[in-house]
Amino acid sequence: MTHPDTRMALGQFPTPGWAAEALYERHFSHLTRGDVVWEPTCGPGSFLAVIPQEVDAFGSELDPHLARAAAAATGRLVLQGDFETVTLPATPTAVIGNPPFQLDLIDRLLRRAHAVLPSGGQAAFLLPAYAFQTAARVAGYAEDWSIAQEMVPRNIYPGLKLPLVFATFTKDGRRRLFGFALYRETADVHQFPRSVRAQLEGHRGPVWARAVEAVLRLLGGEADLASIYQALAPARARPSENPWWKEKVRQTLRRYERFRRVGGARYALADAAPALGVQLVLI
Repeated sequence: MTHPDTRMALGQFPTPGWAAEALYERHFSHLTRGDVVWEPTCGPGSFLAVIPQEVDAFGSELDPHLARAAAAATGRLVLQGDFETVTLPATPTAVIGNPPFQLDLIDRLLRRAHAVLPSGGQAAFLLPAYAFQTAARVAGYAEDWSIAQEMVPRNIYPGLKLPLVFATFTKDGRRRLFGFALYRETADVHQFPRSVRAQLEGHRGPVWARAVEAVLRLLGGEADLASIYQALAPARARPSENPWWKEKVRQTLRRYERFRRVGGARYALADAAPALGVQLVLI
């Protein structure tokens, strides 16, 4: 069995039983007969042990010694093998656990969870907060999931110095974010054309009004919404992404007197005011 010091060095922190029970009751007390729970990196089986007996559950664990110990302690089926390749005995409706704190492993675990869960299924994990520290990473997760997170005290694990979160990923197609201020916006803004970013990051009045005005001047002073969107679109935007910025463009065009609607979804600058002093270069 892996020595505790070695497990800590590998980012493996077995969850105390009381913490696993509290998290299960807080987030998964709605599970009943007919649900199936999988703990994919179960270690000693902290979450398996607290799942009510009427709810079907099983685990998987790479370490054969830990797998046998978890099975003996919980009375549940524990598969010995890699969570990416192990053959599951049933289709889970929920995936719960505390994976090792390694970003690549967390990414792979989320991909497998998404592949096996049905629509509406949930995966929830205790994670280091740095798994969500960049907008691009969260935006990548949000292509597949709606995500909610809440802070968890790090001292549930003696000696841990990393801030913790408990994150719930829901496979619902809505791709909503709860507890993530500015993540989707930051990911998109960082991909806007450079000159648009300059308008948004400046301090010379309403930022979106400046950006939309710059685009309209590039387009000859008048354009339809589709052309404005195309000029502003993030360089690596995908059709499935939440186009929050498109609603911001529409709000801006309706709100400021410097813009006027000239028919249908077509807008123009309200006057021949001097240019903003920028040239929009799409790069």
